[in-house]
Formats: sequence, C-alpha cells, structure tokens
Amino acid sequence: AHALTDQAAAGGVTIDGAPAGPVLRLDETRLVGGPAVAVTNAGSDDTLVVLTAFGVPDEPEPAQGNGYRIAREWFTLDGAPVDPAAVALNERLVAVVTVTPERDIEARLIVTDPLPAGLEIDNPNLLRAGQTGQLAWLAADDVARHTEFRTDRFVAAVDWQGDQPFRLAYMVRAVSPGAFHHPAAGVEDMYRPAYRARTDDGRVEVADAPR
Repeated sequence: AHALTDQAAAGGVTIDGAPAGPVLRLDETRLVGGPAVAVTNAGSDDTLVVLTAFGVPDEPEPAQGNGYRIAREWFTLDGAPVDPAAVALNERLVAVVTVTPERDIEARLIVTDPLPAGLEIDNPNLLRAGQTGQLAWLAADDVARHTEFRTDRFVAAVDWQGDQPFRLAYMVRAVSPGAFHHPAAGVEDMYRPAYRARTDDGRVEVADAPR
C-alpha cells in the first residue's frame, strides 16, 4: 500500500487539482448535477486510470448476453407451461433454466436463479438424477458439478464445452400470497466474467387461496 501511494504521488495524477491516491471514491453528489470532475496527469509519463461505477438501475435491465443466452420457464408437475401472473397458493411448480452458448466454448459457469419472495424451493432431492418420478417429460441435464438450494435462489456450477444448450431444473412451492418482483436469472463464466447473460426481470402473483 505504501509503495502504491508513493507511486501515485510521483505520477502527478490530480483530481480537481488535488493529488490523488491509488484509490479515490467519489460519491454521487460530485458526479450528478455538479461541475465536471477534472482528472489531470501532470507527470511526464502516461498513466492508467481505472473507473468503476456502482449503483442500482432506475429501470429494470433488459435481457442481454455476451457469449451466452439464458431463458427461464415454469411448468406444472405434468409439464404444462405456467403463467407467472396466475400461481395458486401451495402450488408446486418446476422451474427450468436453459443456457445456450453462442459459440463452441469451454468454460466453468455459475448459473443463478433468484426466487420471488412468495416462492421457496421444495424438496431439492426430487430432481436429482434418477429421482424425477412423475416428471418423465422433464428433459433436464445432469451436468451440474455443484448445486445450492438456498432460501432465496438456486445456484449451480457447471463445466461446459461446446455450443449445445443445457437445462437445469428445480422444484418450487408458492408459500405466500401477493404480487412479487422476480429478479433476473443469470449465467457467468467464472474466469472470464465478460462472458455472461441474464433474463428479463419479471413479476409473480400468488393467489390468496389454493386451487
């Protein structure tokens, strides 16, 4: 840390005329609605400045991807598609996440599917290999090296090679009536994070009475 500080001071980089250390945080009051922030290199050599922005989007981000595409669907236990706006209390559903590489690639991937607040994961063991029972229609792939069935999300680690899609599935139950925000599902290359994809955000409505 001392070496970086000395190096930064010797480099002559200033922010609004004041010397800048190796790391400087600027809050939103200086970046939004105020005068422009002046970053100056007063030294004789070129220098590298890295800018990183953190924040919460005002509007939900659209589905997008770089290197991958990801889709999320819900089905009844019989395989019929489910409308997220018409879920009954205590209803059990199968969530299916499909990841499609955009080219032939080898990667270690993390797939994350957050849950809306009105749903929870139901008996993870039912969808392990060889235990699908009545879900014969489900063409999920047993490719996950590691899975986590958390209270607020499903997470899977997958080593994948090729350009063919793979599907992951888990079971949920509607436990709370109401209308809920459904965060986007996503996939990310663990070692090349620029290669990633996300679905749209969504809304889920759980009826206040079971069917």
